[in-house]
Amino acid sequence: MLTLVILFTSISCKAQLGAYLNNINDTELFDGIKFNNVSLGDIMVASGDLTKMKDLFGNDIQERANNTAPFLAKFLYKNNISFGFEDETDTGNNYDLTYIKVKNSSVIVNVKGLSIRIGDDKSKFGSYLFNPNSNSYNFTDADTGSVGLSFQIDSITNKVTEIKFIAY
Repeated sequence: MLTLVILFTSISCKAQLGAYLNNINDTELFDGIKFNNVSLGDIMVASGDLTKMKDLFGNDIQERANNTAPFLAKFLYKNNISFGFEDETDTGNNYDLTYIKVKNSSVIVNVKGLSIRIGDDKSKFGSYLFNPNSNSYNFTDADTGSVGLSFQIDSITNKVTEIKFIAY
């Protein structure tokens, strides 16, 4: 009986430690998550302003019209990455980042000391907690859980097939 209790406790502690490893504190969130060496904090401060985003990601970034969002929105994109910003106040003055989607392997995403791109092997994540239900590695804001960075893994090749950041 004691052996079972120790075994269960050990497994539970490993799972909790793994989940803790995937949590992101404020510094890791705003300064540590980077897309091609541009911090998430800088992207958030740009607030969907096309000129500021061009300064961060180059002049080939473009804006497409908002035809689907429930609020005023800006969708910025280039061939390797896309961004969504929404203004829930519907004033056009308060755009918040809602998503980033990486489209190909030319974008390197940094989080918690890792440098990952589409096509990288699952083994690059080392001891970070893998979610078998979603077939992904998920890094979440430790304070609120309102933002997440997800790396989708192909179940056959064990390669990263999708990288996306979502803010709720």
